[in-house]
Amino acid sequence: MASPRHRSFPLRLLVLFPVSLCILLLLLRRSSYAAPPLIPARPAPDPHRFSLLIKLLAYDRPAPLLRCLRSLASADYDGDRVALHVLLDHLPPNSSAPLLAASHEILTAVDAFPWPHGEKRIHYRVANAGLQAQWIEAWWPGSDDEFAFVVEDDLEVSPLYYRFLKRVVMRYYYDRENYSPYVFGASLQRPRFVAGESLVSNVNAC
Repeated sequence: MASPRHRSFPLRLLVLFPVSLCILLLLLRRSSYAAPPLIPARPAPDPHRFSLLIKLLAYDRPAPLLRCLRSLASADYDGDRVALHVLLDHLPPNSSAPLLAASHEILTAVDAFPWPHGEKRIHYRVANAGLQAQWIEAWWPGSDDEFAFVVEDDLEVSPLYYRFLKRVVMRYYYDRENYSPYVFGASLQRPRFVAGESLVSNVNAC
């Protein structure tokens, strides 16, 4: 009579053989599939690819808009090509005749305004969006080296505003020693809008 130890040996072989066969089949199946292509890594930020877009928010103020455009056009762009995008909000339904005339005047003036620093685009909304929506939807980054300067039509910029913004980006974004992920923008005036707070509370806090 065989001992229990001798009887269990064939049983172990029967158990180990199916397990080994399953492992072998899994390995063969994995090897039959080509490895998925690796997702190409995004290029690291490069200061030589730096670009800045001007997003000018306009509505129904022809005279201030022209003053803002003139100040932007006369600024020092350090020899860089800078695109100008004028985002003109649509008037509300049943607007008065003077407002409609002002809107037509704005379109004509912006279309004729010379912009020697780069591309000029005019985006005219088909429905009224409001100032807050204009800010939120003004810009979608095209790359890690693209930046935007958003300005409203009743403001006038310094001739050196671009050089200042460019130096800020070079120092706090491209310079790894000064880079911080918590810095996401720079303002040329005192910020008044805070997400999550009402306009009344912001006015009272100023």
